Amino acid sequence: MEISALWNLVGGVKMGNEDRSLFGHLVIVGRLNRRFRLSFVYWGLISFSLYYICPLLLCAAEGVLMNSSFAPLRHNVELDMLNRTIGRADASIPYLKDLTHLLMALVVSSGGTLCVVALSEFRQVYNTLSDPNVLRASKDCIAAEHRRMEGRVANRTILIPITLIAASSGIVLYYNGRSAVGWWGNSEYGPAGVLLSCLVSLVLFYGMHAMYILAVAQYSIGRLVSHGVRLRPFHADGCNGFAKLGNLLLLLLIVCILSVTAVWITLWHGYLGIEDFPGIWLAALAIVLCIPLIVIQPLAHVSIEIRRAQLLRLSPVERLLNDLLKGTEDQLLDVVLRSAKLEDMKALRDFHLVMKDIYETSVFPFNRRVASALSVGYIVQAVALATEVIKRF
Repeated sequence: MEISALWNLVGGVKMGNEDRSLFGHLVIVGRLNRRFRLSFVYWGLISFSLYYICPLLLCAAEGVLMNSSFAPLRHNVELDMLNRTIGRADASIPYLKDLTHLLMALVVSSGGTLCVVALSEFRQVYNTLSDPNVLRASKDCIAAEHRRMEGRVANRTILIPITLIAASSGIVLYYNGRSAVGWWGNSEYGPAGVLLSCLVSLVLFYGMHAMYILAVAQYSIGRLVSHGVRLRPFHADGCNGFAKLGNLLLLLLIVCILSVTAVWITLWHGYLGIEDFPGIWLAALAIVLCIPLIVIQPLAHVSIEIRRAQLLRLSPVERLLNDLLKGTEDQLLDVVLRSAKLEDMKALRDFHLVMKDIYETSVFPFNRRVASALSVGYIVQAVALATEVIKRF
C-alpha cells in the first residue's frame, strides 16, 4: 500500500450512506448530512467559513478588521471609505493580525474534514474485517460485537460531560476576552467575541464526540481481531486483507498530529491568557497521551495476531524442512548418493526461499515508510507541546 492508497481513501469517499456510517451518530450534523448528502469537502469549507469567515464579516462591520492607523487613499475615494469603515475602531489586535485564530481555523477545518472522512469510511472498514475469511471469530461473535459497538456509539450519556467541558471552555474564553481591551473579540466592539466563544464550544463538542465515537469503534476492532486472524499472504492488498484498516489508521494518525498542533498553537502563541491556565496544561498532556491510543490499540492487536498466524502456519513447514535437512545431511557421507543429495539440497534451498518470501511479510497493515514519517511528525509535535507545558510549570 503506497501513499496513493491513503489519498484514494480521502479522495474517494462517497457520502451517500451516512445513515449507516458513524458520521450519522454526530448530534444534528449527522441528520443534516443525511438530509443534504454533502461531500466531506463541503464540510471542511463549512467549518472554515463558520470559524473564520463569519467572525471576519462581523469584525468588518464592527470596524476591527484591520488597524485604524492607515494613510488616506486620495486616488480612490470608495476604497478609502471602505478602509475607514472596516478599521475605524482602535484595536491593538485587529482580526487580520490575529495569527493564532487563523492558524486554529486552518487546523480545525483540516482536522474536522479528516474526522468526517474517518467516520464515514469506518463502516466499510468494519465490514471488510468482519469477513470470516479474515478473522477467526464466529459469525455470532462478530454480530454480538457489532451490536455492542452500536450501543456504545449511540449512547447519549457521554454527551453530558462533553457538553459541560465545551460550554465551560467557551465561557472562559468569553470572559477572558472581555478583559482584553484591544482584542477584536472584546464585547465593546460587538458580538464577534460571543460568536467565537460559541464556535469554540462547538468545535470542542464535536471534536470530543467524534473522538469518543472513533475510540469506541477502534476498540471494537481490537476486540474482533483479538480472536485471531487468518493469514492470507497472497491477498491482493499485500496486507493480509487489512489494507483498509491500515489506511484508516494512517488517516487517524494525521488527525492526532492536527489535534496536538491545535493545542501547541494555543500554548506557543498564546491566546487571551488561556495558555496560563493549569487546566489547559493537563488537557494538553492528556491529548498527547490518550489520542494516539485510538491508533495504537487496534494496530497492536492486528500486528500481534498476524505474527501469531505466521508462526502457526510456519510450524509444520519448519518441521518438514528440518526433517528433510537432517535426512540429507545424514546421507551426504555416502559417495554414491552424494550428487543426488546435493540436488535435494538445492531444491530444499529453493523451497525455503519461497516460504521465506511468503511468511516474512510485514505484520503492519500499511506502508511502513509512510507510517514512520507520520510517527516522526507526531513525535516532533508532541515533544514541542510537552516542552511548552514544561515551561509553564
